Amino acid sequence: MRNRITILTLLILAVMILFSGCTDNSTAQKSELATVNSIEEIDAMLESAPVFIEMGAGRCPACVLQKPIVEELAAKYEGEVHFVYIDVDKQNQLATKFNVYYIPDIFVIARSDSGTYKYVLDGDLTTNSEQAKMIGLTQKGPLEITILDAIRLR
Repeated sequence: MRNRITILTLLILAVMILFSGCTDNSTAQKSELATVNSIEEIDAMLESAPVFIEMGAGRCPACVLQKPIVEELAAKYEGEVHFVYIDVDKQNQLATKFNVYYIPDIFVIARSDSGTYKYVLDGDLTTNSEQAKMIGLTQKGPLEITILDAIRLR
């Protein structure tokens, strides 16, 4: 009798441990980032909303860590901002166009005035893309502030 109680207790504990950490990943708020192949695609997106651009590569550990942060923001601001990921190994002409030397390299283009991009920098617009860049692993807070500024400045 004592062995049955011990076995039953162990069985109940095993079941509890087995199911205690399970979550439904389908409820996670994540969004796939768009990929672009040309400046013209970015220009087309700018006609309807600001464009958040992350330049990175799969070989970059910081880029891998950056991805879930950006995906969460993309889900939150879907429809208000276009979120784009550019793999610098596959789209080196775009990396060259935006002077990308270190990754991840993130910036937000609020709009284009007569073919000149207006980047978001500290709550204002600038044409200086170098100053507007967030280089390296960037936390959610500064990214979200920049996104909100882009929406406001649009």
